[in-house]
Amino acid sequence: MKKLLVLLVNIFLSYILFSKNVVINGTILNIEIAESSSERAKGLMNRDFLEEDSGMLFIWPEVSQKCMWMKNTKIPLSIAFVDQNFLVREIKNLRPMNTDSICSNSKSIKYALEVNEGWFKKNNIKVFHRLEIN
Repeated sequence: MKKLLVLLVNIFLSYILFSKNVVINGTILNIEIAESSSERAKGLMNRDFLEEDSGMLFIWPEVSQKCMWMKNTKIPLSIAFVDQNFLVREIKNLRPMNTDSICSNSKSIKYALEVNEGWFKKNNIKVFHRLEIN
């Protein structure tokens, strides 16, 4: 019982410490941060569900063209490639379990934001909208 309680507390604290909010075009999105190379490699793999108005923000130390794939990712997603000024540069849809790389056209990408497929369209998020991270 004690081990279960410790596990639940750790999960809760991880959620609090590593979750943030992003505001785009007036819409609030709860995000998880993937900043280390291992966090970026794992991404949203092996999940059956992504909460509505939730996503994952991938952060790289350098600006460049970015490529993503959907290996072991069961959830249909949309991705926004975002530049160092937090401007959305491209939005694409990603097919579940697809191992082909989906790359940004731009070579000036620092962030990628993955959300449930259609979230950007549903919330009228477009290219050149700015992310505000809280």
